Amino acid sequence: MGNFYLKYSHHSISGPESWIRGIMTIFLIFITLIPGISDSIDEYFLENIGGIKQAILIRGENTENPVMLRLHGGPGYPYFPYLPEDGPLRDLEKHFTMIYWEQRGTGASFSHKLKKSSMNVERFVEDAREVIRFVKKKMNVNAVYIWGHSWGSNIGILLAEKYPGEIIAYIGTGQSVDPLENERACYQHALEKTSGENNLKGLKELNKIDTANYGLKDALKVRKWLYSYGGVIFSNGDERSYIDEKMVRRIWQTPQYRLSHKLNIIFHPYYSGRHLWDDMKAINLIEQAPEIQVPVYFLLGRHDRIVSSRIAAEYFERLQAPAGKQLIWFDYSAHRPHTEEPDKFFHTLVDKILPETQNRIRIPDSSVTEKE
Repeated sequence: MGNFYLKYSHHSISGPESWIRGIMTIFLIFITLIPGISDSIDEYFLENIGGIKQAILIRGENTENPVMLRLHGGPGYPYFPYLPEDGPLRDLEKHFTMIYWEQRGTGASFSHKLKKSSMNVERFVEDAREVIRFVKKKMNVNAVYIWGHSWGSNIGILLAEKYPGEIIAYIGTGQSVDPLENERACYQHALEKTSGENNLKGLKELNKIDTANYGLKDALKVRKWLYSYGGVIFSNGDERSYIDEKMVRRIWQTPQYRLSHKLNIIFHPYYSGRHLWDDMKAINLIEQAPEIQVPVYFLLGRHDRIVSSRIAAEYFERLQAPAGKQLIWFDYSAHRPHTEEPDKFFHTLVDKILPETQNRIRIPDSSVTEKE
């Protein structure tokens, strides 16, 4: 046999060293082709979902891991500026392939061509299902975990109720149940707090609200005071507007956004809220989703007032869940247990929920009957 030659750094080498380098090169190529050898993923898509381009980011350290779709809150609150960069939430990507999706009307999924008539709860549920179908094909999986937060938890529950065959388990934080009843509870709590502390500025602003014709502007005013009294972030004492300087900086630094996306978020921050408001107020999960056929986990902040954890707990008690349900309280959190108690949240998902649902990760699509 003649000498084995390998080009390396623009020079030809031969002899034993060339054999070693050649074998190493072939080995590296070979192991990348072996089925089951996993790799990380960090891919961004503008995919046609529900007739419009919607933004989806897939991130994870091992493509063999189970897949989790996170449904963000708002509605319309930009999502990509708040993707985890480090810490326990980023570490979830070591155990799950995380799907970060900006819903229609939000961030990179906003378009001036978007039909206002498409801004309804049913369309958002169907959008979520289309995202799942896209992800299942892309990642070669049969089902996904759903993590719904705040407004996204409405979509998540309705999705799980209608399409259980797509879902391994449902996880809810800031769990919304009855938005109209929740708004009444928000207002009452804010009024009690401002009155108890003789906050004249707050009382004046809240007393101007016509509760019989409660609209989005009223809800935003109430949320400002709930934020200052720890109903959004536990033990918080600051007022905060919907769009502030800190948020604008994060939007401007978000790599997934083009200039048009950044300007749309700043100049149209209430697009989704305005057009979904009436449809949102009609949601009542007690009536619409009395039974869910997948495992259900509510991870609730004890002090959540912006989306009442009391109402969520009452719904949980009434919910029929043949595959099992668990409510886990986060005693030092309000609306965002995943950021207020991130270590506990991480270990709940990785050390509890993942092992308990491991046998469902490869469930076939037809294992649970979907509702027509």
